[in-house]
Amino acid sequence: MMKNYINQQVSVGAQPNLNLEQMGNFKFKLPNLEEQKKIADFLSAIDVKIESLSNQINQTQNFKKGLLQQMFV
Repeated sequence: MMKNYINQQVSVGAQPNLNLEQMGNFKFKLPNLEEQKKIADFLSAIDVKIESLSNQINQTQNFKKGLLQQMFV
């Protein structure tokens, strides 16, 4: 939808562009507030999972280092 709008509004020249007024007039379709909150909650849950997995990776790497140090002492 935005691509079509840009193609219709673009100023022809050496480098085609849109001015601020044209960008300001563009209407974005946004999900309703409830759906936005669901999306935000979902992304937050993913962030928590990523943080948890990162911690597990760090702990496993530290465990591996400890084992290697014990093996070669």
